[in-house]
Amino acid sequence: MKKKYFLILFILLIKTSIFGQKGKVFENQNVQSEVLNRGVKYNIYLPPNYDTKKTYPTIYFLHGFGGNNNSLHTKGVFKLIDSLVVKGRFPETIIISPNGGKSWYIDDHAGKEKFATMFISEFIPEMKKKYALTKSSQKTVVMGLSMGGFGALRFTMLNPEEFGICVSFMGAISTKKQMIEDLEKYYQRFHAHLYGKNLSPKERINEVYVNNNALYIAEKLDVKILKSKKWYIQTCDDDFHSLPNAELHILFHQKKIEHEFRVTNGKHNKACVDDSMLDALDFIKNNLKEEK
Repeated sequence: MKKKYFLILFILLIKTSIFGQKGKVFENQNVQSEVLNRGVKYNIYLPPNYDTKKTYPTIYFLHGFGGNNNSLHTKGVFKLIDSLVVKGRFPETIIISPNGGKSWYIDDHAGKEKFATMFISEFIPEMKKKYALTKSSQKTVVMGLSMGGFGALRFTMLNPEEFGICVSFMGAISTKKQMIEDLEKYYQRFHAHLYGKNLSPKERINEVYVNNNALYIAEKLDVKILKSKKWYIQTCDDDFHSLPNAELHILFHQKKIEHEFRVTNGKHNKACVDDSMLDALDFIKNNLKEEK
């Protein structure tokens, strides 16, 4: 009887080790930035059986406005991908989520908060030095929601050497008309620190705004760059940002850029993103497989 019991226990342990082993998440790691003159926190997920002799596809996950590297949605994405990896339904991948604060992942108009410069020139090189990240841009994903979607679109367009796959959930881009007509209280809350505080509505449409807005970057960018990337653009039908995302979709069609465009029922909130998450992860998985 004892032998039978130990045999069953042994089999269960083997099954657990093969099918149930989880990856590890390290929270509140720190990169010291000379550009920002401060530390930048990040969370990182390392897949099961992480091996420094290998290299792994990489996802940079960018949180939304008011969030951080420890946001519930950030942790939810880590858990979801880990569960899929454990089940063999998603490739072993490293996920990194930096704390973007309220930076919108750009360099502000005053040059005080150069987050984009820091991210490309300091943060990513440090991640590549410290962890077994892929060296291939085509296996590097930048994915974000709201402010993070804004950042994901922008980074992929302006830094094509780093990113090959872009996933934007309800990306918080705006048209020029929307920015001009935005109520002063909302402009002051979300954008004044980026583009300037004491501006008239028309002055909001300045060089910093235009040069960092994916809708207007895509108008001028070499079409070969846009065609070389994989795009997944999601928006919510009752969202203020659905119009500029739809305009980006139309622009991509006009330029004959292959992309996926999803309009999900709902407002600008977590539920709207959750409804598209598995579809987006399938998109990532399929495009990681496609690379020759």
